[in-house]
Amino acid sequence: MTRLLHIRSRLRRPGKGRLAKEKSKSTFCTRSLKTSQSRNRKSISRKVSDMHYEWQFENLKPTLADDIRIIAHSKYDSYPTGYSEEDLSRHASYVIRNNQYFLDHKDYDATASSTLAPQGKRNYDVVNIKADPQRELQTPWAEGAKDDGIGESITLDVKRPLPLYGILIRPGYYEYGREDVWWKNNRVAALEITLNDEHTFTASIPDERFENPYLIRVRDYTKPVSKIKLVIKGVHRGTQSRDTCISLVELRAPLAKKPAIHAAR
Repeated sequence: MTRLLHIRSRLRRPGKGRLAKEKSKSTFCTRSLKTSQSRNRKSISRKVSDMHYEWQFENLKPTLADDIRIIAHSKYDSYPTGYSEEDLSRHASYVIRNNQYFLDHKDYDATASSTLAPQGKRNYDVVNIKADPQRELQTPWAEGAKDDGIGESITLDVKRPLPLYGILIRPGYYEYGREDVWWKNNRVAALEITLNDEHTFTASIPDERFENPYLIRVRDYTKPVSKIKLVIKGVHRGTQSRDTCISLVELRAPLAKKPAIHAAR
């Protein structure tokens, strides 16, 4: 689960045009959470321990722009399922989080409403959302519309229908070691999701380049899912291109009991 936490520094409100002539601090206890990103440009000091974050401020007239934004992810352990190394397109792993057990997998066939034309050696086919590590170039799927791609879609035909706990996604052009391509291209901001042609909801995706995929929770639907349609409903604009990209889509299914985990060979 990814949680967005907004913490406002507690400063005395001064009169108009005057700075707060005092020091202030904001604290946050992570407990079992792992923070991956935090942003506040006006902090003069930050102290971090295993579970405790503290920001200190001085001479700051607080506004909404001075909010501290923390994006926290629940910790979990991941183990390989035993799929052969030769079949990486069906890569899957077991996930253990507290006393809950899940199967993360990409065991589906994907089709797209449109695809951006290849550029040199780089193609932007929808199969790229499986993020096969054996590919020579790590390129995303990019829609082929002339504008931002609003209304363009991906359809997943799931080979092994299971109830769906959530959908893991890397929106945007994600390439390890190259943050610039992520900012240059559009990222998905809102995604309409339809399961089995009967259950539809819209998810908002924050504009953050996460280290781990972003989890979209599926709620109020427990049937095994054989078909998923993802429709782009909103984007975060890129600085250079209007091509909207998705680098990874992975499915998370809940398991009724702890899976048998074997040592790697």
